[in-house]
Amino acid sequence: MIVVTGGTGFVGREICRRLAAQGIPVRAVARNSPTETLPAGVSFFPADVCRSISLREAMEGAQAVIHCVGIIREKGEATFDRIHRHAVAETVAAAHRARIPRFIFLSALGTRSAASSLYHRSKWAGEEIVRQSGLAATILRPSLVYGPGDQFTNFLAAWMRPPLSWLTGGFLGIPGGDSVNLCPASVGEVAEAVVRSLGKDRALGQSFDLAGPSISLKNLSLEIARAMGLRPTWVEQPPDVFLGMVPWLLLTASKPVLHPVPLPLCRIAAAVAERILPNPPLTTDQVSMLEEGQYGDSRPAEEILGFHPGPLFAGLAAYLAPRAGGIADRRP
Repeated sequence: MIVVTGGTGFVGREICRRLAAQGIPVRAVARNSPTETLPAGVSFFPADVCRSISLREAMEGAQAVIHCVGIIREKGEATFDRIHRHAVAETVAAAHRARIPRFIFLSALGTRSAASSLYHRSKWAGEEIVRQSGLAATILRPSLVYGPGDQFTNFLAAWMRPPLSWLTGGFLGIPGGDSVNLCPASVGEVAEAVVRSLGKDRALGQSFDLAGPSISLKNLSLEIARAMGLRPTWVEQPPDVFLGMVPWLLLTASKPVLHPVPLPLCRIAAAVAERILPNPPLTTDQVSMLEEGQYGDSRPAEEILGFHPGPLFAGLAAYLAPRAGGIADRRP
């Protein structure tokens, strides 16, 4: 039996599905009940990863623990330190008591001690706990993970189609545009690498980057639009020139009209949004991550874990393409 903490989340749910498909009993651990039906062969166990005592029963009889819990922004008591450091320490402690023979930790691409973002520094603190735990552990660092239900590509896609596109006139600002580098990989590819790592002795004590081919945020945004069946227009002009072009673009340009927004301006907007909105669309910590970009070396993961990201457009189209007989704007 395999325990997957955060097993009801975006990545954790796909890991559970792939394990169960191989006939492996899976226990999905999370604090709140799942909002979607779990795959056959996956049982839900309510527990708080921030309290090791609540994990005791969850880990009974487990052959491995896959720790997937993470947040992309802080909210209330759910801080980066609490979720990415304290929760890892509690989960590791519970794994020790249960004598778990294998521990897999999902970190994040770009994690390091000197990172500019608190997100990545807190992930590094979690990695250090795992490295010093004495457990037979493997650390995996996924890049931007996309797929049905992800919070990034689906967010951009939602603003490219009605009703949200009606609110903006079909215009959508892309933070940093061509200056932001990303390495997206699909949730299925990441989950498959996680599952394969369980049976690889060569993966013990190792850290692996799960990075897809490099692409700018500009080109990723264009690929998302095209996967939806749209014909996007990219406009790259200084802000003052762009503002003067808006009436002409509104009347003549193919929608959506995508344009870069300088990252310093994004930082100012994010700082204001954090003060007045309960769920700002962009945080200052996320702007820091965009400024750094994503860079990784996936060759070790390719060799040992068989990690081979497929074509980005096909992966996006699998869940963003318009339904048969319809157009992109009719997709909910």
